[in-house]
Order: sequence, then C-alpha cells, then structure tokens
Amino acid sequence: MPRNSSKYSQGDIVLLELPFTDLLGSKLRPVLVLNAIDLGDDIIVAKITGSLGSHRIPITQSDLAIGHLKREPSYIDCSSIFTVEKKLVIKAVGRLTPKALNKVKEELKRVLGLK
Repeated sequence: MPRNSSKYSQGDIVLLELPFTDLLGSKLRPVLVLNAIDLGDDIIVAKITGSLGSHRIPITQSDLAIGHLKREPSYIDCSSIFTVEKKLVIKAVGRLTPKALNKVKEELKRVLGLK
C-alpha cells in the first residue's frame, strides 16, 4: 500500500501521528478510515488501541482482509473519532473484512445516535 495515497477507502487501517485528547502530545498509532465518500484532502478516522473500554470493538487477525495486527486483540474505539489531512498518513497497513467493518458501523450508529 503506497505512502500518502490520495485515496483511502472505508475500512483501511493506516498509521499516523495522532494527538492526545489534551493536545499536549501525540503517538504513532493505527487508525481505521471511516469515511465512505471522498473528502478531498481529509479523512475521518477512529483510533485503534490495545486497551479494552467502552464503545470499543475487538478485532483479531481474522478480522483483517489485508495486513497483520501488532497487538491482538486490538480495539477500534468508536468514541475517539478524528478528521485529519491525508498527507499526515505515514502508511497504509491493513484492511478490515466487510463483516468486521459492519460491527464498527453498528457501534458508531449507537455512539452517534444514528438510525
């Protein structure tokens, strides 16, 4: 997967330097691309973490169509969503299966109060 590709798709897992919520630092981490349509220079992402918590969907190696997990299980945090510029992506590292992506979408609907 090319670095800084102009096109990332919903379900792609990419690496970027993600700021802490207090904006006093950042950490290199994987994130899941959430947007289904092209947003120009931006993408909407959800943080992937190794910590269990509320609104976090567990993923294992079997949930990836492409790539591999550094930590298993990992968790997609549906309550930690960011919009970032595509140019900040360091590289694409994987892709969720459609079944795993649907689990994330269902949790996002709950978190955001969507029907």
